[in-house]
Amino acid sequence: MAERAESLPEIRAIVPVKRLGLAKQRMAPVLSQSERTMLARVMLNDVLATLHATPELAGIVVVSSDPMAEELAKQFEARVVADVVETGANDAVQQGLATLDDKTAALVVPADVPFATVEELQAVIKSLAQHDLVLTPARSDGGTNALAMRARDLIATSFGEDSFARHVALAKEKNLRCGIVRCDGLGNDIDRPEDLVFSSAPDRRLLTSALLAEFDLAARLSARSSPVRYVT
Repeated sequence: MAERAESLPEIRAIVPVKRLGLAKQRMAPVLSQSERTMLARVMLNDVLATLHATPELAGIVVVSSDPMAEELAKQFEARVVADVVETGANDAVQQGLATLDDKTAALVVPADVPFATVEELQAVIKSLAQHDLVLTPARSDGGTNALAMRARDLIATSFGEDSFARHVALAKEKNLRCGIVRCDGLGNDIDRPEDLVFSSAPDRRLLTSALLAEFDLAARLSARSSPVRYVT
């Protein structure tokens, strides 16, 4: 039997953003500090552009204390909430959720999923019409790359490695209807050097794709995996 669709409340996106200069430390083996900052900035730009182009969203809330992130948020008409504690993604998400009223739904999206598409976000939102909570799992580390809730306080978010299983368990504990939407673009977050292999497939019009091509990461990754040769 098909699940009954329900009318959705107003829905707003929540995007937690750590200081861009501190982002993507696990990329240090292949990217310099300035390159990591640049990558974090263009990924955020692509994420905000996609959210802004999604007509089902009533607005975007960016939670950050980074001036560059704040400036980008303004370009996409997003509301900026200062991350006053700066103790990680989950605390940032909670600060963003706290700004929503009780009748507003939330779509939490990280700042490092630049290959997400409008159609994928729409699929998550459409699924929310049939569920209390909808999840998109990360492709590689068991994390959560999108979490939509019909109300801001249905569960306490638990983002990070293996968070998808934790979110599913939290939904079961509360007897919530949990939908799962698997996506190629939205499911791919760029967090480690091996995640960069995906970069050849997405839309080359994205700033992230153009930057990764400029970095010539294929050569860097190849050099990193080559065996060390000793001269005697």
